[in-house]
Amino acid sequence: MRAIVFLLLVVLVFLIIRFVLNRIIEIRSKLREAEGHLEDSSQSRPETMVKCAFCSVHLPESSAYHEGDDAFCSQAHMQEFKDKQANESSD
Repeated sequence: MRAIVFLLLVVLVFLIIRFVLNRIIEIRSKLREAEGHLEDSSQSRPETMVKCAFCSVHLPESSAYHEGDDAFCSQAHMQEFKDKQANESSD
């Protein structure tokens, strides 16, 4: 008789723990969804990445300096690229 009562008690504890854990998982998922909606509204769309024609560093297109079809990570690299092109064409 004691074994049956003990077994029922173990099953009851198991069910209580399972219910509590499922409830915690449900609450966390709702919080993540709410945070996701906040992040979606505050973040813009992903930017296109471009490669510097001089040093090959990748950077967002909005941060790049453009000269024709080429993109550069800084004005100094844009000037060095132009100088290099000019030297190659004069040789």
